[in-house]
Amino acid sequence: MEGGDFANPQLMMEEILDMLKLLEYETKFCKNKGFKPVTRCQFSDQSSNPSEQFIYFVSLVSWLLSVNNHQVTGWNKYDDPMTSSQNIVLELKKLGIELDMSPTKLKSGYGDGVCMVLLSLCQISL
Repeated sequence: MEGGDFANPQLMMEEILDMLKLLEYETKFCKNKGFKPVTRCQFSDQSSNPSEQFIYFVSLVSWLLSVNNHQVTGWNKYDDPMTSSQNIVLELKKLGIELDMSPTKLKSGYGDGVCMVLLSLCQISL
């Protein structure tokens, strides 16, 4: 993909799905955590249940961080979405992933910011 294509959440989701499959996330994440496999528009479009979508995003980020031997503690699915979003940006920085975005772009649980986070974590996980 060319650099400009990454601004398109649908294109990023295609790449994310491919990488998640290479990471065997269906057996290592979905079955262990009780999530259904990611769909092609899971994080590119708003879900009918935004709260569930955000929890899935945070759980997937936490798992991808653990794949990189970067354990996070104290994360809770009942945390305020803004707090969770700030924690994600902070943990990415600790891993050396500098994404020029505000945590507010993540608290919706979908869109280009969310897809950039997942794409970046998938890339360093492979």
